Amino acid sequence: MKSEYFYNKLDELFRSGSIQEAENYIIRTMEQVQKENDLPALISLANELGGVFRVTGRLEEAQKVYHVALETIRLLKLEGTEQHGTTLMNLASVHSEGKQASKALDLYEQAAEIFTKKGLAQDYRMAALYNNLSHVYDLLGKADQALHCAEKSLAAVKTLSGQEVELATTYSTLAVRYLNLQEEAKAEEALKEAERIFISLPGKSNVHYAATLNAFGDLRFRQQRYADAVSFFEKALNIITENYGKKSSYAEVSQKNLEKARNLLLQKKASPDVSGLREQNHSLNMRMTGLGLSEAYFDEIGRAMIREQFFQYEKYMAVGLVGEGSECFGFDDEFSESHDFGPGFCIWLPDDIYRAVGAEIQEAYNRLPKTYRNQSRVTTAEGGGRLGVFSINDYYKKYIGAGDIPKDPVEWLFMPETSLATVTNGKVFVDHWGEFSRIRSGLLNFYPQDTLLKKLAARIAMMSQAGQYNYERCMKRGETAAAYLSCGEFIKNTISAVYLLNGSYMPFYKWMFRGMDKLEHLKEIKPMLEQLAAMPDIPQNTTTKADLIESVCMKVRDELKRQGLIFGNDAFLNNHCRDLMSRIEDPRIKGLPVMFDGK
Repeated sequence: MKSEYFYNKLDELFRSGSIQEAENYIIRTMEQVQKENDLPALISLANELGGVFRVTGRLEEAQKVYHVALETIRLLKLEGTEQHGTTLMNLASVHSEGKQASKALDLYEQAAEIFTKKGLAQDYRMAALYNNLSHVYDLLGKADQALHCAEKSLAAVKTLSGQEVELATTYSTLAVRYLNLQEEAKAEEALKEAERIFISLPGKSNVHYAATLNAFGDLRFRQQRYADAVSFFEKALNIITENYGKKSSYAEVSQKNLEKARNLLLQKKASPDVSGLREQNHSLNMRMTGLGLSEAYFDEIGRAMIREQFFQYEKYMAVGLVGEGSECFGFDDEFSESHDFGPGFCIWLPDDIYRAVGAEIQEAYNRLPKTYRNQSRVTTAEGGGRLGVFSINDYYKKYIGAGDIPKDPVEWLFMPETSLATVTNGKVFVDHWGEFSRIRSGLLNFYPQDTLLKKLAARIAMMSQAGQYNYERCMKRGETAAAYLSCGEFIKNTISAVYLLNGSYMPFYKWMFRGMDKLEHLKEIKPMLEQLAAMPDIPQNTTTKADLIESVCMKVRDELKRQGLIFGNDAFLNNHCRDLMSRIEDPRIKGLPVMFDGK
């Protein structure tokens, strides 16, 4: 038998979904090798045919053909070989499908012993073995052991390259185990990862993707989101029937799941929406955040639109809520709901896909319901264009002036902090293609060291000039307006320095103070700055405010020392600028004036 030719042809038939043609091709080849008395080839072909019988629900036929393979292995004295282990594992899978858990477990353990002796602990077959053992323990009602095996399978397959399908399948198995333990959040996380991998694969949908879709359907069914469950079960059934036919055992299971979900969906539509009333009453007592509203709107409404109308482009999409608006920073409250707030999300596409179908997807997005969970979006002229469909590069260019991660410290220097905060806030719900998140992750890695040092030098120089030097002098001259501006400059530059020392981008002025609550270092400065801002600039407050400014500066100095950026104890911050500038290596930045900052 010409092995390479045979397997190339077989793979082609499987990819095209021609399961019957694949079966006929294997049988014809088996007849040929039997005539040629090519027994080693017969073992391989029997394993392939057994797999076809298994997935099409013909378990007795599968058992018979695997026993043919085992008998041939015995005749050739190949017991204890990798081929023997693989055949035992395949036969065990048939018993597992037939709910004969004890027989399956015995065969799997024999296969595991062979693989271990052969030094295949990190081989894909061991990953598959753990995955299958997980199924057996699930049949035996041993949920914890089933989860343990699924986790071991995932750990094993993660060490292998080029095993995307196996990795996605293992995530699906893990999700089912989590579901059995009522851990729905972990199950959803695993399923989203499996879905991301399957969607990124080239060509038509992989047949194993159906298991992920079925598990998603089960999750939504448990959550009583029957419309979503129906959608998932339908897609799973379509993939299964396309590959294995309507009469396969997999198709029968999916069909039953689909009918059950449809029946309950019809019952829900026919009965009073008591759950909706409960949800409405609950919402009166517990407000949903804008980010939570956006993600729920996408999960319940947007995702279905994408899958029903643009399934072939889903693999290229990133979806989330990032950008302008208090909800993107997690700062929204009931006052935020007056305008530019409500259901909606962003879809980011690679440039070529955006040019091809961006307008069409935007039209479909525009047709989505405008009201969701009693929230309707009122869009102002200033708030338009925040949601909908975008080119990835154009989206980043809009805010930071570049469509990708800056290439050197000088480029970073000229990107505004507040704009970087805008494009790295919020949440990316899914990113199948990964390009949007690649850029986002690069930006979240924060400034290069030379850029950070330059910005810190500029900040403490301005803190020193505006606060430590000019504020008190202005007050002594009776220049209260100038003193007011000096205090404002001091506060603004101090807040920026605090964000920089926390490795975080400062949001625009409205949320500068609010965002400090999330920072790890120098949080104690916030109430001190609030006190400074609240105190009138009148003569009797001059000493108090000047002392407060000094206290703030010393705290910043101490944090700079703690991080190893300066070494002196001078209370006057301007005297530490030289230390910071001397550490800069890039001559283009090192030669800039201390107070220069591209912002």
